[in-house]
Amino acid sequence: MRPRTAWRLSVLAGLIAFACSFAFGKIPGLIACGTFVGSGQLGPILAFELARTPGDVAALFGGGACRSTFVSAQNTGLWLDALGFIPSYTAFLVLAAIAASRGWAQRAIVAMLLIAGLSDEIEGLFMWRIMSDLPGTPAQLHGLWWAVHVKFGLLAIGTTLIGLELIRALKQWPMLFGLVIAVGGAAAVYGFWLLPNTMMMAGFTYAWFAILVTAIVASFAAGVFAPRRV
Repeated sequence: MRPRTAWRLSVLAGLIAFACSFAFGKIPGLIACGTFVGSGQLGPILAFELARTPGDVAALFGGGACRSTFVSAQNTGLWLDALGFIPSYTAFLVLAAIAASRGWAQRAIVAMLLIAGLSDEIEGLFMWRIMSDLPGTPAQLHGLWWAVHVKFGLLAIGTTLIGLELIRALKQWPMLFGLVIAVGGAAAVYGFWLLPNTMMMAGFTYAWFAILVTAIVASFAAGVFAPRRV
C-alpha cells in the first residue's frame, strides 16, 4: 500500500475512532454506582476494566435501580466498543504504522496492534460474562486482567514505536511529529506500570491526536513523510 493511501485511510479510521470515543461520554446512565480502592479518579468503563476482585465489581455496580441502569449503560458501551471503537482505532494505528515504517519494524508494530485489538475484543467478552452474573468470579476477573493488560501494554508500546519510526526518517517534519507521538506513547507506557491511574489514558489521548494530525498533514505531503527503506 502506498504511504499516501495508508495515511488517508488512517485519517478516516481515526475520525471514526475519535467520534466513538466522544460517543462513550454521551451514553445515558454511564455513571458508576460506587468505587473501589484506587478507582476514584477513573472513568466508569476503565474502572470496570481494572477491577481485580468480585468485591471491586460489586462496589462499582452497587445495587437496586442504580445497578440496572449502570449495567444497561455498560452494555451499550460494550457494543459501541466492539463494533465501532476497537475496529476503528486498530485500523487507525495499523494504517499509520504501515505508512510510517517498513520491513521488520512495520511487521512487528502491526502484529502488536492487531494482538492488542484482539485482546480488547476478548476483554469485552469477559466483561459481558461478568455482568451476566454479577459480581463475577475470580476466574473471570483473572481473565479480564490479562486481556486488559495485554491490550494496554501493546498499545502503549506500538504507539511509541510509531513515533520512533517517524523520528528514524531523519527528516525535519516527520521527526517533529514523531517526537510528539513518542512522548505521548512513553507517557502511556509509564502510566501502564502505575495502574490504576489517569496518566496512561492521557498519554494515549495526546499521542493518538498527534497521529491523527500527522496523518492529515502526511495525506497531502506523503513524500515528506516517506520512511527510509530498510
